[in-house]
Amino acid sequence: MEDRLLARRAQHPGLKPNLRRRRGRIAIVTDSACALPVNRATGELELGVLGSSIECVPIPVMIDHPHHAAQIYPEASPELDRDLPLAVAAGTPVRTSRPSPGRLATAYRRLQKQGYAGIVSVHLSAKLSGTYDAVRLAAAEVDIPVVVVDTRQAGLAQGQAVLEAAITGRLGGTLQETAAAAERAAAATFTSFAVPSLEQLRRGGRINTLASILGSLLWIKPLLGLRNGEVALLETPRTWPRALERLEAVSLAAAAERTSPLIGVHTFGDYPTALRLAKAMEGVSAEPVPVLELPPGVAAHLGLGAVAVTVTAGT
Repeated sequence: MEDRLLARRAQHPGLKPNLRRRRGRIAIVTDSACALPVNRATGELELGVLGSSIECVPIPVMIDHPHHAAQIYPEASPELDRDLPLAVAAGTPVRTSRPSPGRLATAYRRLQKQGYAGIVSVHLSAKLSGTYDAVRLAAAEVDIPVVVVDTRQAGLAQGQAVLEAAITGRLGGTLQETAAAAERAAAATFTSFAVPSLEQLRRGGRINTLASILGSLLWIKPLLGLRNGEVALLETPRTWPRALERLEAVSLAAAAERTSPLIGVHTFGDYPTALRLAKAMEGVSAEPVPVLELPPGVAAHLGLGAVAVTVTAGT
């Protein structure tokens, strides 16, 4: 990530070598659906100097354990890493909740005390989560200017928008320019994914019941995508291998349509398949293709075995 910052900084020779704005600094706030690398011990983003201006607020995940009360987990915890796959495999109800407006407002005030002049808050699609509404409520409670961006994305598609905002702010962009950078990156991203079963999406209300029934009866392994912030059906392969083939094909086609495409691969519990997919697309990506576990708040809805690809236009 720092390499991208340094490359962009080289285009602005007048900037000081330390890349640090001393006045009018812009902070970035996001949520843990962004899939950016997190230190499991501290919960902080591992992005080097670029991460110093980004704060990531967790999306709570709740598992309704059968023999005791529902348990709420913070993201990026070893306990959730252990319990979520077991719960999804066993059919135990799993839910997600938006971050509280109070938690978000606290983050904004802390950044204000650190001397930031404004905040760009870049978040998971408003059509998939109540996070965007909570962010707007929190932004109205604080004195520091906050511009809220609905990426209409999730996972690394959202994360790329966060990174573009952070780079723009770091290199001297205004509050409006920084928000616009996030919006451009999100709009220039193609997100597609395949799931072995539609059941988790149905349970979470992300698709209708009829679609889930049809998928079960016809043995369809659908190819899905995010379109205008919602889960949309792209194709209807009948087998899982065919679904993965089509996932690779549509992702490569999306990469061919974009300048300097940045590709990322996600999975929940099927790392070998995701790694093979990443290697197949490495030759067309402007940067190495990361293979990332889906964030728990997203994995809870896609289910075990899900594989996703994001393709973002580079700058």
